[in-house]
Amino acid sequence: MIDMAIILTILSPYLTIIPALGVLYFVCIKKVPVYSNPLNTGLLLLFIWALVSGIANMSLFSAAASLVLLFYFFIAAYLQHVFTDKDAIYAFFRKVYKYSLFPALLGIVEKLASYFFDLSWIAAFYLDEPTKYVYRIYTTFGNPNVAGSWFAVMIVLTLYFFERDDYQHKLYYIFYLTTFAIALVFTGSRGATMALEAAILLYALLSRSRLSRTVMLSTFFMIIILALSSPEINFDHPMNSRVRIWMESLKIFVKKPLLGWGVFGILKETNWIHSHNIWISLMTMFGTVGLAIYLWIKTCIYRNIILLYRHNPHTAALLAAIQVLMVVHGVVDSIMLTPQGGLMFIASCAITISLTRRYEPYPQLELAQGWARLKSNFTSGMNA
Repeated sequence: MIDMAIILTILSPYLTIIPALGVLYFVCIKKVPVYSNPLNTGLLLLFIWALVSGIANMSLFSAAASLVLLFYFFIAAYLQHVFTDKDAIYAFFRKVYKYSLFPALLGIVEKLASYFFDLSWIAAFYLDEPTKYVYRIYTTFGNPNVAGSWFAVMIVLTLYFFERDDYQHKLYYIFYLTTFAIALVFTGSRGATMALEAAILLYALLSRSRLSRTVMLSTFFMIIILALSSPEINFDHPMNSRVRIWMESLKIFVKKPLLGWGVFGILKETNWIHSHNIWISLMTMFGTVGLAIYLWIKTCIYRNIILLYRHNPHTAALLAAIQVLMVVHGVVDSIMLTPQGGLMFIASCAITISLTRRYEPYPQLELAQGWARLKSNFTSGMNA
């Protein structure tokens, strides 16, 4: 199931619903335990608050969209149940890494094809508007920024595998690193590029190997050279559009600071699907309560990474780098509000919690037993 879920997630944002439904079945029917930790509790509370916000704003679409957060809750619970040891998590990383080569190669082909054909239909397929000044690849991710963030994480994973394997199979990893770096550049995502640089610097800082730090810093400068020499990543492009979106979002946030405007409230009020900043987006959608829940989850993840670093510094450095990457990219974008970006965030958080369970155990609840009791009580009531 894991392999198929990874493939479907990578192939299209529209296909992510299939593994989500599969996870829902396993958690509710197959007696998968749910741990009462801040990640699971926070996601459940965030779902409830998003639902309340949607109802309060009389938006059927916003209320229905809150179900995505409920799916994230089930996915996080399932991943924590499945990944109970380092070997299982390593195998999972390997699979994601291997399958992600396909969209990277597809993106390079897409970029080459854009020199000869009009590929604006790809943007229309994903309900997006193509950039006018230069073509940016979408590959299978529905948005160049999401694709950029995904490839940035794959570059961090390359460094992780490269170090873990004691620098064996160098040509293999150099090929993957080069492919993902080129694909990242072709997405034209400045946010993902800057976030990757921050992630590499943190990874190098946390690494205990001098050779690993040398490799990571070499990658850091290689990405800079590629980005500065690429017309896709235009660092001279002004940030005025982002600032305008932030200001418009903050203006409507002030009108409903507690509940927010619901998942689709920003779109309704500003014609933007989100605020191009994860914190402003959450504030505007779910108010200060929703943002507080999110920050509670993030604080828990950071605390668990610090705890994990004492026992497993290699994997903790990787997870810390991924979290920093998402935070920095979150300044100028909201990729976590997309299906693939959201799953990437949830998976990294769930794996962090799972790895620290032995050091900080949490009570668990059998949802299947809860459903059985509800069914029994309902049946008894009907018979009475």
